[in-house]
Amino acid sequence: MWSEAPVLDLDFEDVLEAPAITVPEIDPEVERRKATEMARMIDVHLDYERQSRLPLSMDELTPRRLCPEQRTDLVTDLYAATR
Repeated sequence: MWSEAPVLDLDFEDVLEAPAITVPEIDPEVERRKATEMARMIDVHLDYERQSRLPLSMDELTPRRLCPEQRTDLVTDLYAATR
């Protein structure tokens, strides 16, 4: 019923090595500017929402509590800022 599996003689000299993964160099100043711009965008969207609705308290005014349209706009703006 069971036959022995054939022994394969593999030649590893023909195997190509994968190139080393290169990670792009990150400039801390550029990343800081992106983070500042993203924080500013979040503030703008929260200010707009604060002016259009009266929240129960300022603690409840978070991106999670934005209306669906504002939340979509915020995510789209943040995506654009990271590209």
